[in-house]
Amino acid sequence: MKKIFLLLSLVAMMLACTGTVMAKKVLDEQFGPGGSRVELVKAKIRNNALTLAVRYTHPAEVLKLDGKHPSMDLRVRNIPIKFKVGSVFYIADGKRYFVLKDKEGNWLASPVVGDYICEPVDLQALKKQMKKNKVPALKLEEDHPVKILWFKFPAPPEGVDEIEFQIPEVSPFDVEIKR
Repeated sequence: MKKIFLLLSLVAMMLACTGTVMAKKVLDEQFGPGGSRVELVKAKIRNNALTLAVRYTHPAEVLKLDGKHPSMDLRVRNIPIKFKVGSVFYIADGKRYFVLKDKEGNWLASPVVGDYICEPVDLQALKKQMKKNKVPALKLEEDHPVKILWFKFPAPPEGVDEIEFQIPEVSPFDVEIKR
């Protein structure tokens, strides 16, 4: 009996921790592809760079988090998320700022393969797909309902306290900048 009680206590603690992580402060929220929820969860300036992070959540998971039961259609639907990193930007004072690259020319974003946001996969399989100009889309699924993406940009100019962040297939985010 003690073992069952300990196991149930452990499960309850894990669920409480998961709920706390899922309930992290959301800075802005938009609808994404296939009815997904896209939340801006980080906007931080450090070392002259702005890091923005978003959390994509499958619509079935959104319903569960909101206390509703998803229909079968939503639970089996795979929602692909695929776009070029170069199409992500923010606007400040009427000027567009694009994702930064490192000294080797790699995007400062994740998950990225080549020029695309995509599902991290076996490198050998990926090389074959890239030769055919195919990159696997990031997929929101019932078994993997949450995906986190992040991007680094040049910091906004001094005096700018709000920007508009844009990702393909998602309405623009209004982001308050705190220095």
